[in-house]
Amino acid sequence: MNRTKFLKGECQHCHGHIEFPADSIGLNTDCPHCGKQTELLLASPKEEPIIPRITIIYTVIAVVIMAAGLAGAMVALKMAQRKLPHKKENVVVQAPTAPSDVAASSPSDPITEAGFRIGPVTIEKTAGTSLRHAIGTLTNTSDRQRFGVQVQFDLLDENGQKIDSTKDYQQVIEPKGEWKFRAPVMASKATSAKATTVAEQK
Repeated sequence: MNRTKFLKGECQHCHGHIEFPADSIGLNTDCPHCGKQTELLLASPKEEPIIPRITIIYTVIAVVIMAAGLAGAMVALKMAQRKLPHKKENVVVQAPTAPSDVAASSPSDPITEAGFRIGPVTIEKTAGTSLRHAIGTLTNTSDRQRFGVQVQFDLLDENGQKIDSTKDYQQVIEPKGEWKFRAPVMASKATSAKATTVAEQK
């Protein structure tokens, strides 16, 4: 008794998977997925993307989660500002005095006063995707570990006007240690980012 051999192919329109008898190859049929007429052919091997698909998926999920968290934080912050408009200063860490050379260079800088030093911040696009991040280095200038460190940025357009904000979070920064942050940039017109505050959970 002969057993019919089945082959696997895909629709030429929607690329849905189609299984068909081997003797039907080359014939036309209606796609069970999209209903359009397609030729029964073996599926050609797909080209592997430069960036693995799982990496792209995880990156998109991470960006969505971070964006949702950012939106929630911004709503909570605005509500808090309406109730206590003068409490914003309490968010900034009151850290030990920074080294004299750093403090002397920018005595009124809240980031320096909090015991941190931040390098140049650039907006870079992730290769092969449309994702952009504010990238730079935050240094813990103190002699103690810093926990739950969150850095906040203003996103500016080409005229230097603030159009959005973003932030990034690090669980622990060692004494004199560096953290290379990557804050997601959702505003398409943002051309630069400026760090505004650094907060630490206590």
